[in-house]
Amino acid sequence: MLKNSLTFLGTGGGRVVVFRQIRHSGGMWLNLEGINILIDPGPGSLIRIFERGFDTKDIDVIVVSHRHLDHCADLNSVVESASESTKNPKDLLVAPIDVVEGDDPILLKYLKRAIKEYIPVEENKEIAYKNIKILSKMKHIHEGAQTYGLEFQSEDKKIVYVPCGRFYEGMLKGYSEGADIMIFNTTFPRKVEGYYHLSVDDVELMIKKYRPKLAVITHFSIPMLKADPEKIAAKMSRKTGVKVLSAFDGMRLQF
Repeated sequence: MLKNSLTFLGTGGGRVVVFRQIRHSGGMWLNLEGINILIDPGPGSLIRIFERGFDTKDIDVIVVSHRHLDHCADLNSVVESASESTKNPKDLLVAPIDVVEGDDPILLKYLKRAIKEYIPVEENKEIAYKNIKILSKMKHIHEGAQTYGLEFQSEDKKIVYVPCGRFYEGMLKGYSEGADIMIFNTTFPRKVEGYYHLSVDDVELMIKKYRPKLAVITHFSIPMLKADPEKIAAKMSRKTGVKVLSAFDGMRLQF
């Protein structure tokens, strides 16, 4: 297991890309100081975990940014597998309340006993786990789901995840500057009215503000794929002065 590494199990975004699996949609596997964190286990996550050489039994923490299926459809499968049918519960689930509670939760009720501790995500909340912290920095505007931006920090490492949502000025204030990696769900090459997702222009504004050591764009729709994410990332690098990478399925970064 690579310490301090980030693996993209999938990079698809938008209904067509995800539900036709034009790009995979398994989320991300983050190892931070030896702690394994699965982020946003969308459709196919269980398969991609093993395909990329991981094992669900090694998961310490599962984090869900919001309840849309492209981010959590495999939550139950992963929890069942990771806990060996609830016999060995996983340490921690971090997710908005509507993922776990309410009339229409994503997590099946019997699988609650497969998690030792569930901590709901709220704005400006800090969650301590062993030698790291998980911070839910700000609430996003995203239709039909409570959605929160997330940060993962150790003593000297910082990973920032900017999930889906419609851009607003507050997004230029809520995140930490100078992260080792800042991940942006960049669904559209240009603004699309009526959709609650980030465009390239939105992300460029945030990169210029937060100046991460490395920015990564992911969660691509059909228009984004047609526009060629690699070319877009290269152009963003030139415009912002920050190195920007276009994620691909299976891409692994060390930091």
